[in-house]
Amino acid sequence: MRRRLAAFGVTASLVLSLILGLAGCGDPDQQMLSEGARSAREAVSGVRTAQLAAQSLLGGRIWAQPATVMVTDAEDALGQVATTFDARQPETDESRQTYDLYSEALANAADGVTDLRIAVRSGDLETVRQLVAQLDKTAEQLEQLGERAQ
Repeated sequence: MRRRLAAFGVTASLVLSLILGLAGCGDPDQQMLSEGARSAREAVSGVRTAQLAAQSLLGGRIWAQPATVMVTDAEDALGQVATTFDARQPETDESRQTYDLYSEALANAADGVTDLRIAVRSGDLETVRQLVAQLDKTAEQLEQLGERAQ
């Protein structure tokens, strides 16, 4: 009985090691694409949150201070998404191209939300209006990038 349990334990360990080993493998290009798409989908949420706060401010539904807090929170979240993605290391030329594409899109989104925060804080409602429209295009681009790996 003990031999059987020992043999089962060894077999289970080997199977588990094999599964874990295979899980770590994969095409680096596909991994970069999947991670980029996931990051883009996360970034859309931050961009849309910032837009909603700005639109609410423009519509007189919230004051500048809560709008600033919401946009700042969205900016922080976008910064984390971009930083996490930028920490990845492309392994091939193709994964480098994918990395550059997603990294640039994430940086543009973060910069746009930063510009929006500055405009909201300074009370520059015309710039807020322009940035809301610009961020709509940014969010659409991120949505398209987010669908690439699905």
